[in-house]
Amino acid sequence: MKRNLLYLITFLFILTLGTGCKEKDMGTPAASTQANFSYVVKNGGYAPCEVVFTNLSLNATGYLWDFGNGQTSTEINPTATFETPGLYSVKLTCTPVNSVYYSQESKSLVVNIKDPLAGLSQVFYYTTRGTIGNGHMVILNDAPPLSQDFVEADMSRPYGIAVDTAHQKIYITDYSNQAIYRFNADGSLPQKILDASVPGQELVGDAEAIFVYGDKIYWGRTGGIYRANLDGTNPEVFIAMNGGASEPQYPIDMQYDPVSNKIYLVNDKTDYLGGFWSVNFDGTNFTQITFDVPGTPDVDGTALEMDFRNGKAYLVLYGSTGTVAPENGVYMCNLNGTSLTKIGEYGTKATWGITLDQTRNKLFWGVKNSNSAPDGKIIRANLDGSAQEDWLTGVSPHAMTVAWIKL
Repeated sequence: MKRNLLYLITFLFILTLGTGCKEKDMGTPAASTQANFSYVVKNGGYAPCEVVFTNLSLNATGYLWDFGNGQTSTEINPTATFETPGLYSVKLTCTPVNSVYYSQESKSLVVNIKDPLAGLSQVFYYTTRGTIGNGHMVILNDAPPLSQDFVEADMSRPYGIAVDTAHQKIYITDYSNQAIYRFNADGSLPQKILDASVPGQELVGDAEAIFVYGDKIYWGRTGGIYRANLDGTNPEVFIAMNGGASEPQYPIDMQYDPVSNKIYLVNDKTDYLGGFWSVNFDGTNFTQITFDVPGTPDVDGTALEMDFRNGKAYLVLYGSTGTVAPENGVYMCNLNGTSLTKIGEYGTKATWGITLDQTRNKLFWGVKNSNSAPDGKIIRANLDGSAQEDWLTGVSPHAMTVAWIKL
């Protein structure tokens, strides 16, 4: 019995050694392919934005990315552009180095591209001149326009308006009062943040044009472009315009293009040489924009709207014999001044406002028959001036702009 037990133990020991040798003879298993990646969303995750992908895959010889938006790539670490908000399933498929059953050849992740307009309202802001000047707002939707008044301030001739969407503020320049006012986005809490009658604030002077960029407001008046903090503190000269044929002298209306880093403006022609101009944001390279039709470039503009997305400029011009604009009207041209075309009328008095609704591809401008009586209207049309309609009547429209903003 003991001998049989000894034989059994010896047999099992030899069997174990034999099995171990067989496993050792199999060698190291083939490396598996493991698809993996991470990503970083730019622009705070808001559309339109770029998404940068980092490939973390192991043991692959090729890559195919499907970004879920119609784009694909075979780059190792690609960058994809997402134009509209939504949830996108991004899939990376790898070409394996070996055909082994434990390879993971693809991986998918969901990228959330956020809607920058979520929680915002699209608002048409405009000013009027009367016994008391005021600001007004219309929420843009598919319903007939319903105008709401700002809380009254002591404005007289409010000729410029700008929106600070980051802080939900509206800025209005008053030419007669030589002041700049600030309101909440809903037209409440008026504040006179700059007043030329206050020592140290004389630079606000005869302000008309205005825009907001970053943490500053910029306005045009005699002598150039000026700026201050958003609360009106620290007013200073930004771009001095000293006169002469090489530069403008009084920006009546202006807009900034962050892509080209240029300011476009129409220059006063009552006391100066007029014209449609651009200047670099650092104050260099004053350029008078000429036109491709007979006439001199010194147009007499009162309002300006730039459509940088479509490469167009809209100018409200006084007619001037011998120039490219012999008749009063609303004109459209390319950013370089070519293809100047009259697309609309503005009444018997100067129009100080024109703006775009790029959500619906509409153009607005004011029509005035007197300086301050509510006998004017606001026209809405297609971007080429066609399909004009009397959008808002019984007003004396001046400055106007459209913005998406949190009310």
